[in-house]
Amino acid sequence: MPIPTHSSIVSSRLNKLDSQILQAVDALTEDEASKWPAPTAPSCKWHLWHMARWADYVQGLLSSIVDEKSPELWEFAGVADEWGFDGVDLGMWGAGSGLGNESGQSLPLPIVAKVRSYATEAFDLLEKRVAKLDNDTFDAQFTDWHDNDTSVGDAMVGYLAHANRHLGMLEAISGVLGKDGSVTV
Repeated sequence: MPIPTHSSIVSSRLNKLDSQILQAVDALTEDEASKWPAPTAPSCKWHLWHMARWADYVQGLLSSIVDEKSPELWEFAGVADEWGFDGVDLGMWGAGSGLGNESGQSLPLPIVAKVRSYATEAFDLLEKRVAKLDNDTFDAQFTDWHDNDTSVGDAMVGYLAHANRHLGMLEAISGVLGKDGSVTV
């Protein structure tokens, strides 16, 4: 069996991680997904929205590396307008980073099914972009979202680390809500 490439490893891990994030939310009712267990602990729906926004933001950045440059679903598919996000502060990169708990809790997020639908589309786009990375594009110079000069591959490993933190939060909140606290067992 051939040793997998760096790109194929990241692609495989991303696909599994996206599936696990969706699985964690699928086990919850609307009320459970929307509940903030504490004022400083965002809801599972918020975590899902945040990861969907990140996936959408990152797929937009990668689009010009593996395809033609294309915009984020959030804008071109009209998700922001449909959800009533006009003029709403969405934090850094429009993805909820640095937003703060009070502002995060006041976001006009729709029902979890709509957030999941957007997440599924954003995850799918990012997975398709990452699957197109080859050795040259994986190692290509890239300025990440923090303005660090790095490679595409390093930025994607950072993305995976970030997404895994949110998966862990989804699992912990599920456990606090009395659900199975793990999607990997």
